[in-house]
Amino acid sequence: MRAILFTIVMPSLNAALYLERALRSVINQACEDTEVLVIDGGSTDGSVELIRCQEQHLAWWCSEHDGGQSAALNKGLTRARGRYLLWLNADDLLLPGTLSAARQYLSQHAACDWLAGNLVYIDEQDRVLWCARDGGWHDWLYRQAPVRVYGPTSFFRRDLFEQVGGFDETLQYAMDTDLWLRFKAAGTRFERLSHYCWAFRVHAGSRTTPDLFGRPDPRMAAEQMRIYQKNGLTVTWGGLWRQRLWRVVNGCYARAWYDTRRWRGNSVVRLNATAQ
Repeated sequence: MRAILFTIVMPSLNAALYLERALRSVINQACEDTEVLVIDGGSTDGSVELIRCQEQHLAWWCSEHDGGQSAALNKGLTRARGRYLLWLNADDLLLPGTLSAARQYLSQHAACDWLAGNLVYIDEQDRVLWCARDGGWHDWLYRQAPVRVYGPTSFFRRDLFEQVGGFDETLQYAMDTDLWLRFKAAGTRFERLSHYCWAFRVHAGSRTTPDLFGRPDPRMAAEQMRIYQKNGLTVTWGGLWRQRLWRVVNGCYARAWYDTRRWRGNSVVRLNATAQ
Protein backbone atom coordinates (compact mmCIF):
# COMPACT_ATOMS: atom_id res chain seq x y z
CA MET A 1 0.00 0.00 0.00
CA ARG A 2 1.25 3.48 -0.85
CA ALA A 3 2.05 5.97 1.89
CA ILE A 4 -0.95 8.06 2.92
CA LEU A 5 -0.74 11.49 1.30
CA PHE A 6 -4.20 12.87 2.17
CA THR A 7 -6.42 12.43 5.22
CA ILE A 8 -9.94 13.79 4.73
CA VAL A 9 -12.09 14.23 7.82
CA MET A 10 -15.85 14.69 7.50
CA PRO A 11 -17.67 15.97 10.60
CA SER A 12 -21.40 15.25 10.47
CA LEU A 13 -24.51 15.77 12.55
CA ASN A 14 -28.01 15.04 11.24
CA ALA A 15 -27.00 15.83 7.66
CA ALA A 16 -28.61 12.79 6.01
CA LEU A 17 -30.21 14.96 3.32
CA TYR A 18 -26.76 15.78 1.88
CA LEU A 19 -24.37 13.29 3.47
CA GLU A 20 -24.49 10.65 0.74
CA ARG A 21 -23.55 13.22 -1.91
CA ALA A 22 -20.72 14.54 0.26
CA LEU A 23 -19.36 11.04 0.84
CA ARG A 24 -19.59 10.17 -2.84
CA SER A 25 -17.77 13.37 -3.82
CA VAL A 26 -14.81 12.22 -1.73
CA ILE A 27 -14.86 8.47 -2.31
CA ASN A 28 -15.15 8.81 -6.10
CA GLN A 29 -11.75 10.51 -6.29
CA ALA A 30 -9.93 8.89 -3.37
CA CYS A 31 -6.97 6.68 -4.33
CA GLU A 32 -4.73 4.34 -2.32
CA ASP A 33 -2.92 7.38 -0.96
CA THR A 34 -6.11 8.80 0.59
CA GLU A 35 -7.87 7.91 3.83
CA VAL A 36 -11.37 9.11 4.72
CA LEU A 37 -12.64 9.44 8.30
CA VAL A 38 -16.23 10.31 9.23
CA ILE A 39 -16.89 11.80 12.67
CA ASP A 40 -20.62 11.76 13.34
CA GLY A 41 -21.90 13.55 16.42
CA GLY A 42 -24.63 11.02 17.24
CA SER A 43 -27.09 11.64 14.40
CA THR A 44 -30.66 10.37 14.66
CA ASP A 45 -31.82 11.10 11.09
CA GLY A 46 -30.52 8.05 9.23
CA SER A 47 -26.98 9.36 8.76
CA VAL A 48 -25.45 6.35 10.53
CA GLU A 49 -27.09 3.96 8.06
CA LEU A 50 -25.69 5.98 5.16
CA ILE A 51 -22.21 5.89 6.68
CA ARG A 52 -22.43 2.13 7.19
CA CYS A 53 -23.25 1.70 3.49
CA GLN A 54 -19.88 3.29 2.65
CA GLU A 55 -17.95 1.67 5.48
CA GLN A 56 -15.69 -0.32 3.15
CA HIS A 57 -14.34 2.95 1.74
CA LEU A 58 -13.60 4.52 5.13
CA ALA A 59 -10.44 4.25 7.19
CA TRP A 60 -12.45 4.88 10.36
CA TRP A 61 -15.75 6.31 11.51
CA CYS A 62 -17.69 6.82 14.70
CA SER A 63 -21.06 8.11 15.81
CA GLU A 64 -21.11 9.51 19.32
CA HIS A 65 -21.83 12.74 21.11
CA ASP A 66 -19.01 15.28 20.90
CA GLY A 67 -18.33 18.90 21.77
CA GLY A 68 -19.25 20.35 18.38
CA GLN A 69 -17.57 20.78 15.02
CA SER A 70 -14.15 21.84 16.33
CA ALA A 71 -14.02 18.85 18.69
CA ALA A 72 -15.13 16.51 15.90
CA LEU A 73 -12.42 17.84 13.60
CA ASN A 74 -9.75 17.39 16.25
CA LYS A 75 -10.98 13.88 16.97
CA GLY A 76 -10.60 12.93 13.33
CA LEU A 77 -7.43 14.82 12.50
CA THR A 78 -5.54 13.48 15.52
CA ARG A 79 -6.07 9.99 14.06
CA ALA A 80 -4.72 11.07 10.68
CA ARG A 81 -1.88 9.24 8.97
CA GLY A 82 -1.74 11.49 5.91
CA ARG A 83 1.03 13.95 5.22
CA TYR A 84 -1.60 16.55 4.29
CA LEU A 85 -4.91 17.10 6.07
CA LEU A 86 -8.20 18.56 4.90
CA TRP A 87 -11.83 18.41 5.93
CA LEU A 88 -15.23 18.52 4.27
CA ASN A 89 -18.52 19.41 5.91
CA ALA A 90 -21.24 16.79 5.49
CA ASP A 91 -23.53 19.15 3.57
CA ASP A 92 -20.87 20.26 1.06
CA LEU A 93 -18.98 18.70 -1.86
CA LEU A 94 -15.34 18.06 -2.71
CA LEU A 95 -15.29 19.04 -6.36
CA PRO A 96 -14.13 16.58 -9.03
CA GLY A 97 -10.42 16.61 -9.78
CA THR A 98 -9.48 18.33 -6.52
CA LEU A 99 -7.29 15.54 -5.16
CA SER A 100 -5.61 15.04 -8.53
CA ALA A 101 -4.90 18.77 -8.87
CA ALA A 102 -3.50 18.96 -5.33
CA ARG A 103 -1.47 15.78 -5.79
CA GLN A 104 0.10 17.15 -8.98
CA TYR A 105 0.88 20.54 -7.44
CA LEU A 106 2.41 19.07 -4.29
CA SER A 107 4.55 16.65 -6.28
CA GLN A 108 6.08 19.68 -8.02
CA HIS A 109 6.32 21.87 -4.89
CA ALA A 110 7.60 19.53 -2.19
CA ALA A 111 8.28 22.40 0.24
CA CYS A 112 4.63 23.52 0.28
CA ASP A 113 3.18 23.30 3.79
CA TRP A 114 -0.22 24.82 3.04
CA LEU A 115 -2.16 24.76 -0.22
CA ALA A 116 -5.41 26.67 -0.70
CA GLY A 117 -7.93 26.52 -3.54
CA ASN A 118 -11.08 28.29 -4.70
CA LEU A 119 -14.74 28.04 -3.80
CA VAL A 120 -18.15 27.62 -5.45
CA TYR A 121 -21.45 28.30 -3.72
CA ILE A 122 -24.22 25.83 -4.64
CA ASP A 123 -27.91 25.35 -3.93
CA GLU A 124 -29.67 22.29 -2.51
CA GLN A 125 -29.69 20.62 -5.95
CA ASP A 126 -25.90 21.05 -6.50
CA ARG A 127 -26.38 23.92 -8.96
CA VAL A 128 -23.90 26.79 -9.11
CA LEU A 129 -25.00 30.02 -7.44
CA TRP A 130 -21.74 31.96 -7.68
CA CYS A 131 -17.99 31.41 -7.74
CA ALA A 132 -15.24 32.90 -5.57
CA ARG A 133 -11.53 33.09 -6.39
CA ASP A 134 -8.49 34.56 -4.73
CA GLY A 135 -4.78 34.99 -5.35
CA GLY A 136 -1.49 34.21 -3.67
CA TRP A 137 -0.03 35.34 -0.36
CA HIS A 138 1.34 38.85 0.17
CA ASP A 139 2.26 39.85 3.73
CA TRP A 140 0.91 43.37 3.32
CA LEU A 141 -2.57 41.98 2.54
CA TYR A 142 -2.90 40.39 5.98
CA ARG A 143 -1.43 43.01 8.31
CA GLN A 144 -4.84 44.54 9.09
CA ALA A 145 -7.24 41.93 7.72
CA PRO A 146 -7.87 38.22 8.29
CA VAL A 147 -6.18 35.62 6.10
CA ARG A 148 -8.48 34.97 3.17
CA VAL A 149 -8.68 31.23 2.73
CA TYR A 150 -11.87 29.30 2.06
CA GLY A 151 -12.15 26.68 4.83
CA PRO A 152 -12.20 23.17 3.32
CA THR A 153 -10.21 24.22 0.24
CA SER A 154 -7.07 23.93 2.38
CA PHE A 155 -4.51 21.13 2.38
CA PHE A 156 -2.04 21.57 5.24
CA ARG A 157 0.76 19.42 6.61
CA ARG A 158 -0.06 17.25 9.59
CA ASP A 159 3.03 18.42 11.48
CA LEU A 160 1.99 22.06 11.00
CA PHE A 161 -1.48 21.32 12.40
CA GLU A 162 0.09 19.54 15.37
CA GLN A 163 2.60 22.36 15.89
CA VAL A 164 -0.12 25.01 16.36
CA GLY A 165 -2.22 22.77 18.60
CA GLY A 166 -5.14 21.88 16.32
CA PHE A 167 -8.54 23.56 16.42
CA ASP A 168 -9.66 25.64 19.38
CA GLU A 169 -12.62 23.60 20.66
CA THR A 170 -14.25 26.64 22.27
CA LEU A 171 -14.96 27.98 18.76
CA GLN A 172 -18.06 26.95 16.82
CA TYR A 173 -18.24 29.34 13.84
CA ALA A 174 -14.84 30.66 12.76
CA MET A 175 -12.45 27.96 13.91
CA ASP A 176 -10.82 27.97 10.49
CA THR A 177 -10.02 31.69 10.68
CA ASP A 178 -8.33 31.10 14.03
CA LEU A 179 -6.32 28.20 12.58
CA TRP A 180 -5.12 30.30 9.62
CA LEU A 181 -3.97 33.09 11.94
CA ARG A 182 -1.98 30.57 13.99
CA PHE A 183 -0.45 29.15 10.81
CA LYS A 184 0.55 32.72 9.93
CA ALA A 185 2.05 33.27 13.39
CA ALA A 186 4.07 30.08 12.89
CA GLY A 187 5.60 31.64 9.78
CA THR A 188 3.64 29.55 7.23
CA ARG A 189 2.32 31.09 4.01
CA PHE A 190 -0.20 29.36 1.77
CA GLU A 191 0.24 28.71 -1.92
CA ARG A 192 -2.79 29.06 -4.17
CA LEU A 193 -4.18 26.34 -6.41
CA SER A 194 -6.26 27.67 -9.33
CA HIS A 195 -8.72 24.76 -9.03
CA TYR A 196 -12.24 25.09 -7.61
CA CYS A 197 -11.99 22.68 -4.68
CA TRP A 198 -14.96 23.14 -2.39
CA ALA A 199 -18.68 23.53 -3.07
CA PHE A 200 -20.32 25.29 -0.12
CA ARG A 201 -24.01 24.50 0.05
CA VAL A 202 -26.28 27.46 0.75
CA HIS A 203 -29.36 26.21 2.61
CA ALA A 204 -31.55 27.17 5.53
CA GLY A 205 -29.96 24.68 7.91
CA SER A 206 -26.43 26.08 7.53
CA ARG A 207 -25.21 28.17 10.46
CA THR A 208 -23.12 30.45 8.23
CA THR A 209 -25.56 31.00 5.36
CA PRO A 210 -27.13 34.16 6.92
CA ASP A 211 -23.68 35.80 6.94
CA LEU A 212 -23.57 35.55 3.13
CA PHE A 213 -26.64 37.77 2.89
CA GLY A 214 -25.58 40.43 5.38
CA ARG A 215 -27.40 38.90 8.35
CA PRO A 216 -24.55 37.49 10.47
CA ASP A 217 -25.35 35.64 13.65
CA PRO A 218 -24.27 37.95 16.50
CA ARG A 219 -22.55 34.96 18.10
CA MET A 220 -20.45 34.50 14.98
CA ALA A 221 -19.48 38.19 14.91
CA ALA A 222 -18.55 38.06 18.61
CA GLU A 223 -16.47 34.93 18.03
CA GLN A 224 -14.61 36.57 15.16
CA MET A 225 -13.75 39.56 17.34
CA ARG A 226 -12.51 37.23 20.07
CA ILE A 227 -10.33 35.41 17.53
CA TYR A 228 -8.80 38.66 16.28
CA GLN A 229 -8.00 39.80 19.82
CA LYS A 230 -6.60 36.41 20.76
CA ASN A 231 -4.26 36.43 17.76
CA GLY A 232 -3.25 40.08 18.06
CA LEU A 233 -4.94 41.16 14.81
CA THR A 234 -6.42 44.65 14.43
CA VAL A 235 -8.81 44.59 11.47
CA THR A 236 -9.28 47.97 9.78
CA TRP A 237 -11.43 49.18 6.89
CA GLY A 238 -8.22 50.11 5.12
CA GLY A 239 -6.94 46.55 5.47
CA LEU A 240 -10.18 45.07 4.16
CA TRP A 241 -10.34 47.46 1.20
CA ARG A 242 -6.72 46.75 0.35
CA GLN A 243 -7.67 43.08 -0.08
CA ARG A 244 -10.69 43.97 -2.24
CA LEU A 245 -8.73 46.31 -4.47
CA TRP A 246 -6.03 43.69 -4.93
CA ARG A 247 -8.65 41.19 -6.11
CA VAL A 248 -9.71 43.75 -8.71
CA VAL A 249 -6.13 44.30 -9.85
CA ASN A 250 -5.15 40.63 -10.00
CA GLY A 251 -8.29 39.66 -11.93
CA CYS A 252 -9.84 37.39 -9.30
CA TYR A 253 -13.13 39.26 -9.24
CA ALA A 254 -13.34 39.32 -13.03
CA ARG A 255 -12.58 35.61 -13.36
CA ALA A 256 -15.08 34.66 -10.67
CA TRP A 257 -17.71 36.89 -12.32
CA TYR A 258 -17.05 35.23 -15.69
CA ASP A 259 -17.27 31.72 -14.23
CA THR A 260 -20.44 32.61 -12.33
CA ARG A 261 -22.10 34.02 -15.43
CA ARG A 262 -21.11 30.96 -17.44
CA TRP A 263 -22.08 28.30 -14.92
CA ARG A 264 -24.87 29.74 -12.77
CA GLY A 265 -27.76 27.28 -12.61
CA ASN A 266 -25.70 24.38 -13.99
CA SER A 267 -24.50 21.31 -12.14
CA VAL A 268 -21.35 22.12 -10.19
CA VAL A 269 -19.71 18.78 -11.01
CA ARG A 270 -19.10 19.95 -14.59
CA LEU A 271 -17.47 23.26 -13.71
CA ASN A 272 -13.81 22.33 -13.29
CA ALA A 273 -13.58 20.75 -16.72
CA THR A 274 -13.60 24.17 -18.38
CA ALA A 275 -13.06 26.77 -15.61
CA GLN A 276 -9.30 26.47 -15.16
